[in-house]
Amino acid sequence: MAYICNDCSNRSTKRFPSGKCPACDSYNIRSTDKFTLTSTQERKPKTLFEIFILILLWGLIAYGGWSKYYRHDQPAKPNAVPTATKAEDPALGY
Repeated sequence: MAYICNDCSNRSTKRFPSGKCPACDSYNIRSTDKFTLTSTQERKPKTLFEIFILILLWGLIAYGGWSKYYRHDQPAKPNAVPTATKAEDPALGY
């Protein structure tokens, strides 16, 4: 990774000591690394559509976790139909 001074064009493969150019004492230094360049640039704010998709996907993940770990299925209630009551045997009444 190379560092370049924007004022005097001094180059180095190592980071400049104390964050300034050793040739001209300038703090106007840039890196040629693509990751560093994108991280230092200001990022665009998220649009309403991106926020909506973000909330929707997190909601789906939360619902999936809830339904897998916290949802308690109710046991199926049997459809027991009361049968006709048997008539008492008069012989047992003695």
